[in-house]
Amino acid sequence: MRRWRAAVLAVCTALLLSGCSAGLSDSGQPLTIEQADTLAQVRFRLAAGGDAVVALTAGKTDSVDHVSATLTVDFDDGIAWGEVKRGPEGIAVTEHLAFNPKVCLVEKDGVWQQESSPSPIMAVVFGMGADRPENSTLLRQSDARYLGQADDDGVELQVFRSPSVDGQKARTRLWVDEHGALRRLDAGDDDALVIRPTGAKPAARIPAVDQAFGAHGD
Repeated sequence: MRRWRAAVLAVCTALLLSGCSAGLSDSGQPLTIEQADTLAQVRFRLAAGGDAVVALTAGKTDSVDHVSATLTVDFDDGIAWGEVKRGPEGIAVTEHLAFNPKVCLVEKDGVWQQESSPSPIMAVVFGMGADRPENSTLLRQSDARYLGQADDDGVELQVFRSPSVDGQKARTRLWVDEHGALRRLDAGDDDALVIRPTGAKPAARIPAVDQAFGAHGD
């Protein structure tokens, strides 16, 4: 259960959201054995598939704080890279990033420059994967909940809320398809933070990433 302390929980909990999509329960139901087994595998299944491309959005589209990104995530090495747009849609500023949980590189005029750290929202992408399945028995004993079924982009999905960590109530929701694949992760509504694996072909790894981070994101 300690592995649920990934950035995905810390950031989504900090956003302090309580929104609920239509048709979903706010309080949820305890997990059945089958549901716990599904939830236990979902993050491991994503990471086991190799590098994944995810689409991330945060904030309302007309806000100066709006962020959208298309990122390739290497869960084994703990590195991500791709394009990030900041600002309202239509006038957003685009930049190219490469980062691990601690260090961020930004491309400026063809040169990769190091910043202190990635934004907490960007770091959430690493929490989408896990190096092994969760313990389904412990999940059933936790306050993880099944919230119901809801439509997302035309697909009916099962929606779960992750368990709390260190007494902080989790708001992270995981949307899972009929095959047990993670289709969406969010912080409780449609605006604050939504991340979707896209199924697109991963972008080639940037040479500057290896130079800056070395093997396994170090």
